Amino acid sequence: MNPSRRRALQLLGLTGFSALAGRTAWLQVVQGPGLADKARAERTLTWTNVALRGNICGRDGTILATSSVSFDIGVNQRMVAQWEDKVEQDNPTTGLPETVVVGHGPAAAADKLAPILGVDAAELGAKMVGDSTYAVIAEAVPPDTWRQIKALGIRGVEPDQRVRRTYPAGYVAGNVVGLTAEGEGRVLEGTAGIESTQDDWLRGVNGSGSMEVGRTGAQIPSGRVTETASTPGATVTLTLDPDLQVLAQQAIDKVVTAQGAEWGCCVVMEPSTGKVLVMADSRAVDPGDPTASAGRDLGARCVEAVFEPGSVGKVVTFAAALEEGAVTPEETWTVPYSWTSANGQTFIDSHPHGVERLTTAQVLAESSNVGTVQIGERVADDVRHAYMERFGWGARSGIELPGESAGLLTPPSKWDDRTRYTTMFGQGIAGTALQSAQVLATVANNGVRVAPRVIDSWTAADGTVTRQVQPEGVRVMSEATAKTLTDMLVGVTQEGGTAEEASIDGYLVAGKTGTTEIISEDATVASFVGFTPAHDPAIAAAVIVNKPSGIFGGVVAAPVFRTIALATLHKLGIAPDPSVMATSKAHKDAQAAPVDRHGASAPPGRGE
Repeated sequence: MNPSRRRALQLLGLTGFSALAGRTAWLQVVQGPGLADKARAERTLTWTNVALRGNICGRDGTILATSSVSFDIGVNQRMVAQWEDKVEQDNPTTGLPETVVVGHGPAAAADKLAPILGVDAAELGAKMVGDSTYAVIAEAVPPDTWRQIKALGIRGVEPDQRVRRTYPAGYVAGNVVGLTAEGEGRVLEGTAGIESTQDDWLRGVNGSGSMEVGRTGAQIPSGRVTETASTPGATVTLTLDPDLQVLAQQAIDKVVTAQGAEWGCCVVMEPSTGKVLVMADSRAVDPGDPTASAGRDLGARCVEAVFEPGSVGKVVTFAAALEEGAVTPEETWTVPYSWTSANGQTFIDSHPHGVERLTTAQVLAESSNVGTVQIGERVADDVRHAYMERFGWGARSGIELPGESAGLLTPPSKWDDRTRYTTMFGQGIAGTALQSAQVLATVANNGVRVAPRVIDSWTAADGTVTRQVQPEGVRVMSEATAKTLTDMLVGVTQEGGTAEEASIDGYLVAGKTGTTEIISEDATVASFVGFTPAHDPAIAAAVIVNKPSGIFGGVVAAPVFRTIALATLHKLGIAPDPSVMATSKAHKDAQAAPVDRHGASAPPGRGE
């Protein structure tokens, strides 16, 4: 070969080698990491470690809502159709181990899965036949069951990890606890109640994991494995007492059934802290089975349902008149059955009676509309309206529940000649059961309104506890006025008052009945709102019954108040007052008919 041709070939070879070396270097140095990552990604299996939603508990730690991880088991029907059940056994001829196919396809897979799932193999096999890449064959399978299924190594059997919400206490406080539904990515989202308002606290943070697998789906021993644990959501502890909640719900259901009422509700709160101990609805929803309840029964009526408070609104009128110095408890009033104002508006009392002389305290105890409007005239409309606002009418309390209504409170400039007076006895305005309870709680708390709340604390997954902030109180009236009004409200539950049925042996009860006509429907709203022990209040409560067959709050709602209040006092460990018991006994003895020497009973006189 001549020298020039040899040099040309050498140059060509050197150029080719340089190009190959350059290409190799390019692949290794520049593209290499990317290609390696792409290959790793193609053989990497990833998954999500789903976070548990936080618990909702009662004040005593009773779990009202909790979460658990479960699996829906699905199959890739195409892959299962190609699956072979292989076993290792010795060849009878050679004595050497060999792999033998003992079954294949859906039938063989079903034979292995059916005993674990506790279902019929033939029916299961039928679900596994088809062309779908994902068909569910079992739902809500616990983790232990999935581990048994996974150990079978059946290609095409796939888990779908899910977090499911359960409610161990059933319907207890169901309308407060609320509901959840699966949102994007099957993440549970609150849709009602505490589940909704506390969604950010209750939601956890998902983790993740990955591992490298081969073509068969088996893990590559030397492959990369990563794992990030999930963080559960926080536990929300309510102020509600589950035992009292059950009793209250049963009591409300009982009176609604007995009265043929549309619905009823009850709220019990601590006047000094605003903590709500009970928030009960008739026909309470079971959050675990919400479809069993009518749509109208899913919310919390204590904060959503609006009604005219009726005579409960008189408490605000009397508070304003006393605080402004317009009246005194001992001042007397001429109270006929019917009374006409200067602007021509006529008002009547609930029962016909002759002209009476009543003190201010007696007007309240007997719940006289005629006496109330005379007292209310002593206070300017704008001043009385200001007191309504200070008591909480016309504004949301801020309680941690969705759908709370502010009620209806129009300014005095929009009151007509009649509304000016009807607002004095709780008509022409509207509010919720919680607002009614708040009015009496304000009186009980020496004239200071404390916003109600139903959450006590939040406990994060790491144990960090965040306490609910104590609401700052709003001074509505002086302590002296509150004490005077308390004494007057005690008269409501004593003999001759409109709510004798609310009295509790051994305890003084202060309160007010309410009976509001629903003129458009020829029905009423019956209520009783009160607090006890009157001179050292532990609780304030409101009982509302909508459209009962009975009419008056003292007959319909007061007995329910007594049942719930007595149970609450016992639960709180508040013993009866010996002085109250002694006074009650002396009064009963004085009222007992004297017996003459022959053993005959003689009728008592009025002064006995």
